[in-house]
Amino acid sequence: MRELIKESLVDLRRSDGFIYVTAEGKKIDLHEAASRGIAVTPVNPKDGVIKKLESAGMFLTDSKFLAELNDLIAALNGGTVAKGEGKRRTFSGSEKVKILEEWKKVEAAGKKTKAAFAREVGIGYQTFINWLKG
Repeated sequence: MRELIKESLVDLRRSDGFIYVTAEGKKIDLHEAASRGIAVTPVNPKDGVIKKLESAGMFLTDSKFLAELNDLIAALNGGTVAKGEGKRRTFSGSEKVKILEEWKKVEAAGKKTKAAFAREVGIGYQTFINWLKG
């Protein structure tokens, strides 16, 4: 796993945005390909890195996975696993729907303010208000 991460970093750092591959899938310098008359396809190195990491079980485009991974690292380093210590979080559409459905139940019971509910579920008050308007 460590080698995969190192290799991924090298791939991302050495490219100027895109890498170029031949029809056989071999990486080649664009100038070399042009001088030799070889057709190439531009490839975003991020896509390749994401595929390699996902095949190893690391889904870095999944925000929930990343949050869990960060919590694990914090716990292993002696830190506490805390929700939302000043870090922004993005919610999927289904998460928003669930939160809004839960709010309807809480609102019907009349037990909490909008601000208290937003704090409890870990979203900003203004964000919650915007969700209600939208």
